[in-house]
Amino acid sequence: MTITAVQGIGVHVRAVTPTAARAQADFRALLNVLSRPGVLDVVGTGDGPPALTVAAGLADVEVPTAVLSAPGEEHWARALHLATSAPVAPPREARMVVALRPPTSPELAELPRGDDLHPEHGARLIAAVTGLAEEATAGKSAGSEVVLTLRGPGVPGTRRLRVAGLHRDVFAALAAANAGFPAGIDTFLVAPDGTVAGLPRSTRIEIENGEH
Repeated sequence: MTITAVQGIGVHVRAVTPTAARAQADFRALLNVLSRPGVLDVVGTGDGPPALTVAAGLADVEVPTAVLSAPGEEHWARALHLATSAPVAPPREARMVVALRPPTSPELAELPRGDDLHPEHGARLIAAVTGLAEEATAGKSAGSEVVLTLRGPGVPGTRRLRVAGLHRDVFAALAAANAGFPAGIDTFLVAPDGTVAGLPRSTRIEIENGEH
């Protein structure tokens, strides 16, 4: 590897590495949204993809991690692994999956879910989206948004969440993966401005629209 290449990846590593204070604040935000599905919070943003910065605060040498990136963006995956020392793993063996581009239904279907005795073996999914809005702040739904109705622990009655940037099939696959609770996949959705929402495996998801 050339000196220029090393310097280049170093820039990306720094871009996704949060400070200790930022990582702690982000962790509190993630706990908040995971315990209150459909409620939004904010994580820090830097020079890299916010979803990757969130992952960098959670990954370590004991968390096999996969990064789904668009063609030409593979450097972000290398930056995350260098920043955290998290082992590289294929999605089907990963404990954390960072989707910088929309995951496909087959990709979600193969993620680890754990089982009744070992639900902690299920994967954690951190997915980049292009927009998030709660029911209270959302107007008329745009064609590119998926509107979700959420029920379950942490939700008083129901909550509605609008998500832009992921196809409805993604949420259908996620709902199917979580149908065998306590096994399943805990999910964080992260927008470019740092807005974050949580969809724990205990949440029942009803898809209201999202044909786009």
